[in-house]
Amino acid sequence: MQLHRFRRDDDGACKESVLQTWGIMQLAMRCAGGMSPLDRWNPLRCISAVRRHARWAALGATLALGLLSLAKPSCAEEKTFSLSAENRRVEIGSGMTYDAMTYDGTLPGPVLQVRQGDDVTIELTNQTTDAHGIDIYAAQIEPKLFGETSIKKTRYQFHAEVPGVFDYHCSAFPVLDHVAGGMFGMMVVEPKNGWPNGEAQEITLVQNEFYGLADQYGLIRPDHSQMVAADANFFGFNGGVAKYDRHNPIPIKVGKLVRVFFLNAGPSLPSTFAVDGVVFSAVYRGGNPENVIHNIKTFEVGPGNGAVFEFKVEAPGDYQFLDDSLSHSYKGARGIFRASR
Repeated sequence: MQLHRFRRDDDGACKESVLQTWGIMQLAMRCAGGMSPLDRWNPLRCISAVRRHARWAALGATLALGLLSLAKPSCAEEKTFSLSAENRRVEIGSGMTYDAMTYDGTLPGPVLQVRQGDDVTIELTNQTTDAHGIDIYAAQIEPKLFGETSIKKTRYQFHAEVPGVFDYHCSAFPVLDHVAGGMFGMMVVEPKNGWPNGEAQEITLVQNEFYGLADQYGLIRPDHSQMVAADANFFGFNGGVAKYDRHNPIPIKVGKLVRVFFLNAGPSLPSTFAVDGVVFSAVYRGGNPENVIHNIKTFEVGPGNGAVFEFKVEAPGDYQFLDDSLSHSYKGARGIFRASR
């Protein structure tokens, strides 16, 4: 699953703020003394004019700095995500289906992407007769707003303050059953200044556990007792057991930086992510560039947590990615990156 991106024209988004900022500068410069129109609309001449009026320069500079701090272009946007809670029978691979609780009818739910500093609105419409909510880990708000008892609609807003890869899942009781049942997904909060290593091929991987055995028709009905015991029968990436096998690999390019946005949706077991034949050049714990580790082979991600993994390969071929807890990979937490030139 390639990362779904929202288009943004950063130059255009900042243009209005930049013009507002320059207007404030003009106001401040005028406070520094009388200037001709030519002085006011030429930044260098404007500054020279201020210097010519030395007795007002201190006042002008103070006002300019104060107002500029208020008008600094942030390029922040308002993002609204409207999701629905739905019961669906979904295919999970190997001829099996799963009676799932979902967001928007998919397992996992859609990838939600914002940038650090954005103002985010979440709307959840409940299409079922059960209570459902949505707890987004990037949101620093009062937990009751997540709608844990909602049987109709949940709506809240938050400021995306911290960059990273964040879990979101149902907040209704029993949370364990709703998350294991399929109500989870990933939110990516991109750093306001972009990723430190620049452009890359970006891929999202969400790992989860399935509880229950398939009947004679391949149908799995979630097993609560196994959830409580954390005794998972299968593991998947992006909702599929061994989904990205040699018949359906994820393509990558030789020599091109690969950036994997990884979430362990759990609900209960850790994942030790690895790629055979690769040492990660950078791992951002929690997906936050401030938490960087270099040159590491594997990295453990707890349930409900995320990370960003970066690497390159130098030769064509198949590179297996997996949960290096081998019982987990045996039960489906594995796949293939296929590199070509």
